[in-house]
Amino acid sequence: MRRSKPALVRSVACLLGVALALTACAELPPDPGTTESAESVNTADWPIVELNGVGPVEKMIDVPAGAASFRVSFVCVSGNFSVSFSGATQSDRRGGCQGTRTYLFPAPESALMQLYISVPADSRFALTGEFTTDVFSPDPLITDACTQLSEYMSVYLNADQGYLQGDVSAEEWRVQMDEAAGIIADLQDTATGLIALQLPALVEGMSSPVVVPGYFHEQHSPTEMDAAGTIVGDVCGDNGSGLVIMAAYGG
Repeated sequence: MRRSKPALVRSVACLLGVALALTACAELPPDPGTTESAESVNTADWPIVELNGVGPVEKMIDVPAGAASFRVSFVCVSGNFSVSFSGATQSDRRGGCQGTRTYLFPAPESALMQLYISVPADSRFALTGEFTTDVFSPDPLITDACTQLSEYMSVYLNADQGYLQGDVSAEEWRVQMDEAAGIIADLQDTATGLIALQLPALVEGMSSPVVVPGYFHEQHSPTEMDAAGTIVGDVCGDNGSGLVIMAAYGG
């Protein structure tokens, strides 16, 4: 937590210490390291953020003392979007402009945060946001799956880029494609929920005859593999554990 921590619960000590007087438990001095609890934080004057416009925008927002998270509702009408804070693009939320999205971001330690909204120049958007004492907690199972998906995507994208630059032969490219396919096959044993539902399309896509050296850096019609990749990317982003591609090549 940032500025407030839950007060230590001392009632357990009272129950276990049979010989202790109730007054002794009640009069224990406060822990000097603690501050007011989430229940005692006055949120009445906390700001509500409302933005409505067209095209990308940046805005500085005051972070109230005691805030643990920032809850956002966002909608846009066309193209793709991303919403992030203070340049923390590794934990941004992104996707297509289809329906209203609700996100819970961890509030930063600083007293100010910078909100970034990225949409096409002609796309209208609306956002409302409010601070809360609710603590943002990523799902650890999703986080683990996203780590493996990041590795999988890094392997096949680097193999493709290496082939196009002449650093990877067709035989080496195939070996790396098999490595990427193995990562996804292993993930099928542990993944759950929406991610698990997309893995068959990813596995099948890796073995498709149209997937040849250089394929992933060429323009092609959307496939089930592409759709599955978009979905897992959205799930990982919504969990605060966005996919991270470890690029071996610049550009």
